[in-house]
Formats: sequence, structure tokens, C-alpha cells
Amino acid sequence: MLKRFLAVVCALPTPKSHDLLDMRTLYVYTCIVKTKRKTYLGATLPVLPCACANLRRTARAVTRMYNQELRAAGLELTQFTLLMALNTTGETTQGGLGKLLALDTTTLTRMLRLLTKRGWIGAKAGDDRRQRLLRLTPSGRQKWQQCQPHWERAQRRLRRGLGEPAWSQMGGLLAEVTRAAAAA
Repeated sequence: MLKRFLAVVCALPTPKSHDLLDMRTLYVYTCIVKTKRKTYLGATLPVLPCACANLRRTARAVTRMYNQELRAAGLELTQFTLLMALNTTGETTQGGLGKLLALDTTTLTRMLRLLTKRGWIGAKAGDDRRQRLLRLTPSGRQKWQQCQPHWERAQRRLRRGLGEPAWSQMGGLLAEVTRAAAAA
């Protein structure tokens, strides 16, 4: 696919003014650059040269779709993810939750503040005074269950859009990308 066409034209002086045609020599340099492109819902979406840019673009698009579904339940995907993670792990430390979700402490603290204020997440001191153990409260579990059908609808939309082979590979591949980035 033609991405760019560059032409440089150099005109040389006329040879002899007494020539009947008064011809000029014309040199043209062209450069054609092709890039690989993948199709996305019938449109062309370029593969960016940066892995991080591709992943962030994907994350924004997927987050937007999940937020559309979760909006009816009054929750955003980031909030639902915390409820889901605590439902999965049970009681865990803030550090353990941060590691599971690859979130830094500051971001996690900010995200937890609102859910704790709403009474969906409870915290208690751990063995060490510096350690906080987080868990879903009964109202948090109820909110998670209320959001579950909306989240499942988003899951089905994405699964249908990707197709089964890609869907099956996606989870493992993304976990491996996260592991590789954390280890690098």
C-alpha cells in the first residue's frame, strides 16, 4: 500500500540555445514506503511501531467498550476490576492487590479510597502495623454481583469481535507480556 510518494526534480540547464527543441534533462527520484496494516472492524488500522503504543491503544478501546456496558450499573471498569480482584483473591494486602493488577501504590490507594468510602471494600490491620488487609464487604459483593451481567455482556461482545481462536490465545499472551515487562 502506498504510504508516501516523494519526488525530487532537478532540471539541468539547456544544452545549447540553438537546438531546435531546446530540451532539458529531467531527473526524478521516487521513494515508495509500504507498511503492514491489519483490518479492524472492516476499517484499516495501522500497526504502530511501538509495542507500548499498540497496547495502550488497545487498552483504551477495550476500556471504553466495558465502561459503556458497566455505566448502567454506575461503575467504571477500573472500579469493577478492584471488586473482581478482591472477590477472586478474598482477603489480601494492598501490595498483593497492586502486584496482581500491576498497579503502583499511589494509583491503587487513590482507586481504593472511593470504594472504601462507598463501603464496598473493608480494610483492617495485618500482622504488621504497616500492612493493610483488604476484602469485599457484603455491600461490595452485592455491587460486584449487580455489575456481573453488564461485565458478561462486554465479555461476549469482545469475544464475538475477536473470534474463538484469538480469544483463547489473548489471556495467556497478555499475561506473558505483563510478566516480560515486569521482569525487564
